Amino acid sequence: MTAPAHARHTKRQLIVETAERLFAEHGYDATSTARIAHEAGVPSGLVFYHFATKLELLLAIVQDRPAPSEVLRSAARGRTVRRRLRRIVDTMAEQLEQDRATRIIVFREAQGRPEIALRAAELFEEAAVTVAEVLAGADDIVDDLARVRTAAELVVSRVFLDTVALGQDDATGTRHAAVIDLLADSLTKPAAPRGLRGNTS
Repeated sequence: MTAPAHARHTKRQLIVETAERLFAEHGYDATSTARIAHEAGVPSGLVFYHFATKLELLLAIVQDRPAPSEVLRSAARGRTVRRRLRRIVDTMAEQLEQDRATRIIVFREAQGRPEIALRAAELFEEAAVTVAEVLAGADDIVDDLARVRTAAELVVSRVFLDTVALGQDDATGTRHAAVIDLLADSLTKPAAPRGLRGNTS
């Protein structure tokens, strides 16, 4: 008798979640599909029913995540560059911490696996583009798209480095505040001279 569709989906998700945990803890090469099946409580053959190879399972872990653009667009609230930067940094740090195991896997496995390196590059590009778009919508942003794009790349790199590569610590908030201040000062238009404010002539 064939299992219901929702049961098959549940087993697949269980395999993905178990593999994610084991790959993050022990590494991809050191984790066998037999161990994944054992800890997931499923027959070994079921792993290969859902995934033709162990690499396909690894790619599923990396790909089955919300796109950065979906998460980061919520940071578009706030009219000023500084406020948007704060929301971007907080949103990214929170999301990366929630998906910490996956980010560790990407960071580690991208070194020797072109498929993972490509996916990591795609995620970075999508995040940088979205951050640049969010910043560009601020009321006081400078009219310099190259500078905005560079700032977006710096934000994504810094938060990823702190959250995944270094791990958050007591100094993380201080570092993030310094980056926000530095970039906000660079990206905010100079205030108009007081005598010219409101002058529409």
